[in-house]
Formats: sequence, C-alpha cells, structure tokens
Amino acid sequence: MKPPKRPIVSVLDSVFKYLVAAILIFIPLYPKFPLFVVPFTYVAIRAEDFLIGITLFVLLLKFVFDRDIKLPKISFQVFVFLLVALISTLSAIFITKTVNPPLAILHFLRRIEYMSAFFIVYFAALNSGNRNYLFKLSILPALGVLGYGLAQIYLGAPVISTMDSESSKGVALTLRPGVMLNSTFAGHYDLAIYLIMIMTFLAALSFASTNKYLKTVLLIPFWSLLWLFMQAGSRIGLIGLTLSIFTLGYFYKKYFSVFVYLIVIFATIFTSQQYLTRFQNIINIVKEKITFQNLFVVYAAEQQRTIQKDTSTSIRFDVEWPRALRAFYKNPFLGTGYSSISLATDNDYLRLLGEVGLLGLVSFSSILIFIFNHLKSLIAANHGQDRLISISVMGIFVAFITSAIFIDVFESSKIAILFWSFIGLAFSTKNLT
Repeated sequence: MKPPKRPIVSVLDSVFKYLVAAILIFIPLYPKFPLFVVPFTYVAIRAEDFLIGITLFVLLLKFVFDRDIKLPKISFQVFVFLLVALISTLSAIFITKTVNPPLAILHFLRRIEYMSAFFIVYFAALNSGNRNYLFKLSILPALGVLGYGLAQIYLGAPVISTMDSESSKGVALTLRPGVMLNSTFAGHYDLAIYLIMIMTFLAALSFASTNKYLKTVLLIPFWSLLWLFMQAGSRIGLIGLTLSIFTLGYFYKKYFSVFVYLIVIFATIFTSQQYLTRFQNIINIVKEKITFQNLFVVYAAEQQRTIQKDTSTSIRFDVEWPRALRAFYKNPFLGTGYSSISLATDNDYLRLLGEVGLLGLVSFSSILIFIFNHLKSLIAANHGQDRLISISVMGIFVAFITSAIFIDVFESSKIAILFWSFIGLAFSTKNLT
C-alpha cells in the first residue's frame, strides 16, 4: 500500500485542482484585454499569463513535496522541440540577426506557456474524480461564450480583437455589419476552433449514449453552438468540424449518427449569409484555372488574378506563405526566429518552417505523431467516460491539425492553451509508457 500523503501535498492537490478549473473557465470566457504591453513590442501581458504562472508554481511545489510524480512519455518530444526552438531563437538573435531580441524571447516563452497547459491538466486529472470534474467543467463556459456572442449581435456588446497590431491594444469596438463574430475570443477563427472543440465533446456524448432521449436533448446545445459557429464564418473551421464528426463516427461505429449530424451542420449553413458568400467566392475561384506557380510568386498584375477575388486566400498565397518560404530559404535548418515573419502566416506548418526551420518542423511533427499514436492506444485501452474523452480529443486533434493548414492555431493563445489542456486531459486517462 502507498503511504498516506503528507498534509502539505493534500493542500497543494486541492489548490492545484481549483487553479486548473479556473484556467478552463477563465480562458474561454475572459476577452483578451491586455493588462499592459511590453515596451517596444506589440506583445501584451494578460491576466491568464499570471493565472498560468501561479498554477505552474503550485505544480512545481507539488513536484518538490510529492516525490511520486512521473513525467508523461511525451515529455521527451516536447523537450527536444523546445530545445530546437531555443537554439533557433539564439541563432536569430546572435547569428542571422533577423529578430528584435526581446520580442523573439517573449514569443519563445509564449510557446512554453501554451504547451505547459498539457502538463498542468495532465497532473491535475490523473485522479479519476478530478478528471471527471474537469471534463464536465470544460463544456460549461460555452454557455457564456454563446451568451456573449448573442449580446454582441443584438445588444452591441464590446468586441475585443487582436486581428491586427492596433486593435490588439485592447480597443473595445462593436460588431459592424458584415464582420464575422468574435464573442469572447480575439478573432472569428479562434471562436470557430473553440466551438469545434466543445461541439466535439457534445457529439461524442451523444454517440456514446444508448438513450435516444438523451441523444435528442444533446442536439439542442450542439445546434445552439453550431449556429454561433456559423456566424463566425470560418470555412476551414467547417472542414475541421466535419472531419471531427467523421472521426467520432469511425471510433464509435455510429455512421447513422454521423449522417444526422452532417445534415444538421450543412442545413445550418443557410443561417449565415456570410458563410454562403464566402463559399461562393471559393466556388468561383475553383471554376477558374490556377497554376501551381502563380500561388507562390508575388508580382504586380494589371488585371486582377483569380485568387485576388477572395481576400483571405489572396493574402495567404500572395503575401504570407511566400514570406514564410523566403525565411525558410534564408536559414533552412533553424529558420529566422520567432516574430521574424510578422504577426501571421495562416499556415502553422509553413510558419514553423520559416521561424524555426526544418529542425523545428520535424521536432514539432514528432509531438503530433506521438499524440496521434498515443490517442489511438488510449481509445483501444479505455472504457466508459475515459474512452469518451480519448475519442473526443482525437476528434479535436484531427480538426486542429487540419485547421493549422490555413490558421495559426498553435500560436493563438486561447485555443492553443485549451488544445494542450484537452490533450493533457486525454493522456491522463491511462499512463501507457
């Protein structure tokens, strides 16, 4: 038998549990108001940074007083990636001189902060009672996100955005006609990805249930969040959501349920004129011939090219993606450092190539591969709610890595923190080493 825990460890366990609960509530509900901006940068320090810092400090104390703590096996892959990222940052500062040193260091620390959420939730949820508590708690803030989104649409509630350097200073705006919904998030993409995560949990609860009444009831909150999702107007988000539902259906073998949910999803598209307009733009582009060459070559044309008819597509193909590739060509192995290729790339994999080079992309990919393989093992080994959590997080994982092709999801603080949190929740269900 294990000896009883020391009183200090029991106190730390309790404090740690509720700090983690606070993170899971605070992150989705509190808009990205900056407490202050770091001088000579556009990086803002926010309340969640202090909350995560305090939680990490308590976790460190647990490590000191509770010697029966083992790191999850993925820790090695995470350490290798962060080591490569550190070397890349130092290279960019002292060798290639392609970054503002304080800014690059802050960006590097941000990556550590986001990934620390995995370890925070993992250690908090090793206890099955805590895991059940945190899983249910993760879903509840979506009600607040829905309510605030409705308030933005109908009551003129403030919009806090970080879609550009000026608005990221914390300026409170109102939702203008034709602008995609943000709710409590800093951009419509972030809101869409968050809603995918929660809708995946709700759909998994429905797929796992044998109670027809409960299945019907669960469609109500799912559709409510889906309606809000459509107001965000994220096209890549819709692909991610669809793949997530297919993933749930595959592991639960509930193909009719997949059909029902897809009908609900695609019928709800007609509630959003912005969605219909944006999809029509894509259809128009596809109808016209595009060569591979003109996607990556930036030049001034007398006539508007096909992809320029869709602004977000044009920005990616003409500006952001070529910029990331140019950074990669400058230093293929280590890239040109964090913050060296502006605020966004809208493709996390190209961003990795540009900022931390081929070594960074390979080491980060090793983390993703490990997560995928480990989640498959957990799904096979778990039962009941633990299996539900594992399958849900697999759906979230598929949607996330798909969205990363067109969105910088791993750099967007709110959804990145929640993503790593949910991965930690799934990994806590069984320690397969």
